Order: sequence, then C-alpha cells, then structure tokens
Amino acid sequence: MESWRFVARRSDDGASHMALDQALLESAARHSFPPTLRFQRWVPPALSLGRFQKLEEVDLEACAAAGVEVVRRPTGGRSILHLEDFTYSLVLPSSMPLPPGVVETYALICRGIVAALRLLGLQPVIQVGSDARYARSAAACFAASTQADLRCGDRKVCGSAQLRRGGAVLQHGSVLLRDRSELHFSLLRFPSEEKRSASLRAYRRNCASLEELGVGADWEEVAECFRRGFEESFGVRLRERGLEEGEEVRWRSLIPRYRSPEWLRNPRRLELPSSLDQSAP
Repeated sequence: MESWRFVARRSDDGASHMALDQALLESAARHSFPPTLRFQRWVPPALSLGRFQKLEEVDLEACAAAGVEVVRRPTGGRSILHLEDFTYSLVLPSSMPLPPGVVETYALICRGIVAALRLLGLQPVIQVGSDARYARSAAACFAASTQADLRCGDRKVCGSAQLRRGGAVLQHGSVLLRDRSELHFSLLRFPSEEKRSASLRAYRRNCASLEELGVGADWEEVAECFRRGFEESFGVRLRERGLEEGEEVRWRSLIPRYRSPEWLRNPRRLELPSSLDQSAP
C-alpha cells in the first residue's frame, strides 16, 4: 500500500501555517516528495484573507479587540474566521499524475473530504456551478459559492482553495465546527449596519456548521474522520513524519514574510516566486 506523509504539527499562529503551506508546496517540486496531509488548529484565532482581498474590507481595530489575528493566505478567496473550525492542507507532488484542470483536481481531492464527512454521518455533494455575482460581493469566503464547495442539501459545509507550482498542488480548506458567523461579520466592514445584517442572513442561509447539521464532533473526532477518509478514498496509508531539514529551514524563513504588515497591506508588492501560479475558485 502506498504511503503518504502525515505532518502532525497542529497548533500554530496563522503566519506559521501559511508559511508552512508555501514551504511544502515549493518542496513538492522534488520527485521524491511524498503526498503530504496535515491538519491545522489556529492559536490564537485568526481571520485569514484571500491573496488579493482588499484589506479595507476588514475592521482591524475590531479584530485586535477580539483577540483575532489577521493573516493573508497565498491562495485566493475571501475571509475565513479560524475559530472553532477544522482546517486541512494537502500538498501533492509534481510526480503524481493529476488532472490538468483546476476543477477536476478539486473533484479528485474532494473524494477524501466527502469520505470524511460521510464518516461523520453527512451526505455531501460537490457544488456544480457557482453564483459568480455573489462570490464577487461576499467578504466572507463561506458566503461565496464556488466549484470547490461541498454542500449538504442547499448549504455549504466545506470550502477550499488551490495553489499550483509547476505540476505540484496545494489545496487547503475549512469545515466549521460551530457557527461563529456573528463574530466573523463583526470583524468586517460594511457600508451600513443594514448591509451587515442582510449579508449575515444570506451567509446563514447558504452555509452550515457541523453542529447545525446535527454533528456534535469535536476537533479530534473530525481529524480522525479526515484521516480515515483520505486513507480509504485514495487507498493509502498515512504515516506520521516530520519535516525534512530543508523544509524546516524554508518554512522558518517564510514566517516573517507572512507576518509582514506589507504583505498584509499590499501582497502584489511581495510576489510569490514566479514559478508559483495561482489557481483559486
């Protein structure tokens, strides 16, 4: 049975998580790189922004008052509040045969997530099509419908984003354990309180936490289902391994960049390496 690497590092701040995602993606250009899965806990809680999301959409003072860090992801999409959520990250090497299209690659990787959610008692399906108008107007990532979504009934339960470096792929995404949307929307700027309330109502109609779907699992239980789901759907064995020395060095060198106020304010001025091509919903 083929083995994939499982990196057990779990709790870290947002900049460290995003730096590690990039370091692993860069490392995945090596032929010997094993498919690598890891799960994330965000300590302290963080609001992660999509690569090109406008910082003006975020109330930085409200975030500071709530003890919520603000970090920018290397992937696209909109803001996600990482508080009582479960985040996965999967990096697949350039040596692995993958579909050429972004949506097809999402569908492949989502097999593991579908299997995990079924182990939790849900029956998710992959979103077909998207509401591009709403996706452009939504400041919160879960509010935007994309072809990378998994839905239970008419509500989104898992959203993901993808980044490619040559033939290697990073995909990470989040499942909400409990509804923290009121806090999330209080951290965003809106033209008026009426607009904030209307956006929050639309979000709640479109999205669901596991708790709202009747799943009372905690983070550890969800992690175990994700581990089993990926093993069973891909026919692999996840073996716990740490980072290689070069990955560790590169990861630590990238953390200051993801903590940089300049990266948060203007990511276009701190470009990813030219070999990194963004693919996001």
